Amino acid sequence: MIVAMSRTDALQSSSERRDAWVPSAVMATLLGLLIFTSPIVLPDNADAASRLEAAGWWDDGSLLKLIAAVTGLSCVAAVLIARRQPVTATILALWPFVAIPLLGTFVWGWWLALLMITCLVVQDSWVRAVVPGVATLATAWLYAFSGTPAVLPIGLVNAGDWDGGRSVEAAVTYTVAVVLVVGVAVVVRLVRRSALRSVRADATERRALEVESVAVERARLARDLHDVVAHHVSLVAVRAESAPYSHPEIGDDARRVLGDIAGDARAALDELRQVLTVLQRTDGAARAPQPTACDIAELVAQAEAAGQRVTFSGDCGDVPDAQGYVLYRAAQEALTNARRHAPSALTEVVVSTVADVVGLRVTNAAEHAGEILPGRGLLGMRERVEALGGATSAGIEDGSFVLVVTLPIPADRTTSGRVDEDAADAA
Repeated sequence: MIVAMSRTDALQSSSERRDAWVPSAVMATLLGLLIFTSPIVLPDNADAASRLEAAGWWDDGSLLKLIAAVTGLSCVAAVLIARRQPVTATILALWPFVAIPLLGTFVWGWWLALLMITCLVVQDSWVRAVVPGVATLATAWLYAFSGTPAVLPIGLVNAGDWDGGRSVEAAVTYTVAVVLVVGVAVVVRLVRRSALRSVRADATERRALEVESVAVERARLARDLHDVVAHHVSLVAVRAESAPYSHPEIGDDARRVLGDIAGDARAALDELRQVLTVLQRTDGAARAPQPTACDIAELVAQAEAAGQRVTFSGDCGDVPDAQGYVLYRAAQEALTNARRHAPSALTEVVVSTVADVVGLRVTNAAEHAGEILPGRGLLGMRERVEALGGATSAGIEDGSFVLVVTLPIPADRTTSGRVDEDAADAA
């Protein structure tokens, strides 16, 4: 159980890490398409042109291609690492703006990278999103008031006519846009966190149900096994005590041995009663003989009398008591589930023994073909079966719900013995 819970937690953590990378990868891809389809176009700037001519890179455009490639890759990388290293990502997206004095322009995708970084970082931390958020707003205001054109796939664009005094309007527009986009990112974060909490709560509830069901079933199984074992041990004690009366020719040595056997059997019964005390079983609890595999036929008859359509086939005469009891409880649970989920469907119950394995197969029509989530009954059944080294399987096959229980039978299998009348009278 602990291994299964650890495996579930590991798979859940892996899924969360994968989900965290998906938005970053999508945004980085879109940003790369925008940046690399926005080739740097120099504005009519004599200073920038003269510097490039002096460097000897102007004629073939090598310098522009180099700048576009390096800055574009830097911004894409910044978006990819934003959620892990927000400060480093902000620096990688900011440094391309250093080229503005040389080029007289910048790629609008550089600013978009800052906005993407802010939206990604806010998914994990409000505080860590402050740095890229401030950088995003600061560059937007500088863009609006500086009059520096930006490069888009359509060419050069301006935030506003800064000479005409519309820079404030442009800056406010960018601010409102940033707030709205980041606000949407915040809403996405809240929705994701709520969904994640719901998933974790469901997983915790399922684990608690499994642990509780297994614990309860183990206690019940221990009590049931006590009753089965107590039945046989009491038979040993009764037979050992009644043997001298049934066979008077037994010698004194044999009588002493039989007396010792009876005493050991009584001591074993006392220890089993202490087990019941540990399990907090009341003294007044019934200790009737436990049902066996052959009692499944009576169980089926009771179900038919109640109006359920059930058929039973198979041989149960050679099934040991412990295995028979588990099969009986499994059949009882299966019939109960069939009445609950498919009350009008025919239920087929088959008990079969092959070599050293006894099996129970219960089949009934299923109303749906979805995944079967085990409840308390199936979890308890599985615990009983696995306690005896068996296995269970439950699922939908060809439109029918099929439950299969298999249990190994010991090589020296024995069925429950009965005390003969003379021994019972002597006891």
